[in-house]
Amino acid sequence: AARRIVAQAVALGGRSTPGELAGRLAVAQPAVVVASGAARELLELLHGKENVLDADDPPEPAGDPGIPRAAADGGRLGAGASLLFTSGTTGSPKAALRTRGDRRLSDAIARGFRLGPSSRFLVGGPLYHSGPWTCALMTLSLGGTVVLLPRFDERSWLDSAVEHRCDSGFLTPTQLARLVSFARARPGPRPPLSHVVVSGEPFPDRLKRAALDVFGEGFVECYGCTELGPMCALPAEEFLARPGSCGRPFDGVRIAAFRGARRLPAGEAGTLRALTPLAFDGYVSGPGQTPAGRDGDWGSVGDVGFVDEEGYVHLAGRDDDLIITGGVNVFPSDVEEVLAGHPDVEACAVFGLPDPRWGEVVAAAVRSGRRLELAEVRDWLRGRIADDRRPRRLFLVDELPVTGTGKLARRVLRERAAREPVAG
Repeated sequence: AARRIVAQAVALGGRSTPGELAGRLAVAQPAVVVASGAARELLELLHGKENVLDADDPPEPAGDPGIPRAAADGGRLGAGASLLFTSGTTGSPKAALRTRGDRRLSDAIARGFRLGPSSRFLVGGPLYHSGPWTCALMTLSLGGTVVLLPRFDERSWLDSAVEHRCDSGFLTPTQLARLVSFARARPGPRPPLSHVVVSGEPFPDRLKRAALDVFGEGFVECYGCTELGPMCALPAEEFLARPGSCGRPFDGVRIAAFRGARRLPAGEAGTLRALTPLAFDGYVSGPGQTPAGRDGDWGSVGDVGFVDEEGYVHLAGRDDDLIITGGVNVFPSDVEEVLAGHPDVEACAVFGLPDPRWGEVVAAAVRSGRRLELAEVRDWLRGRIADDRRPRRLFLVDELPVTGTGKLARRVLRERAAREPVAG
């Protein structure tokens, strides 16, 4: 409704603390807030009862609602400004502001995601995450249908996708892994998936193969971020032919690897930077604060990877996840790709821990149906991965922790490592 009256909508995040909500309200300065349940009661205290609408109010009586029930508004695709909250400490939100869109690039993104007037898009993640938010607004602008879930869990996602005949959606790889595991264990109908966007963190090849096996070619990998928007895509029919890649840049986007100020040649890994008309203007922290534009700047959020000779982008991980052990650089995703092939490993995550001798050591958190031993895991990895990349510490977990947006929370694993029992 906000889009159809050309009003700017901002997602605040229903799980935010009171301090975070107060900070976000101070930045966004909304004329009205729509909320439900306990969040509505809190927002009434923070923003004034007269300025908060209850999302659970019954609908208006049958009749002309005043706004077309289903009308495509392609002119809104890629138009206008956006304000997305990426993270932030209590009372000091981190808000990414984009003051302009780009219709041509937005058209290319919609085509790459295969969104259109017949799309039925399932939102199972928080709308303050740029992925579900962007794709849902694209779907609405093109005249498609959006189905909302209050939060992600694999059973509800699958049941809702079947019930509402959803063919599209947005998932992080961590969420998709849970969905694949659940669907394998539960026989029954499958939704008609044809273009579910998978993004937010590295999408390992083993998971791609598993998703194809369970659901078919109903996925599109996307590499992007809140600050730079969607940048490239890889359709499922190319998953097996392009191992390790997250696709080629959309028309209008350039991506390259850099080391310092030097642009690296094809195949050489470094910090990935992008030149895109959808780059955000900057972070804002208060009303009326508009940072200078960034036209012509190569932007980066700290991802590491390379671009091959055919222009396909390969993502290794984030530079702050990099483990440097004995002078050797180890990316967690490389170890996870191999470790996940162990017959008794149901899920795993690799991270670095401080060590007085090596600087850092490789550690692995593993979910398994039996008690694995460190020596057993290291022996199984021998010959499958270089010795300096084999984990030196192993932690058994019931579940891998995730962030509010459904991504793997490595920081939480590192913090828990000191008190988790060590296997082996």
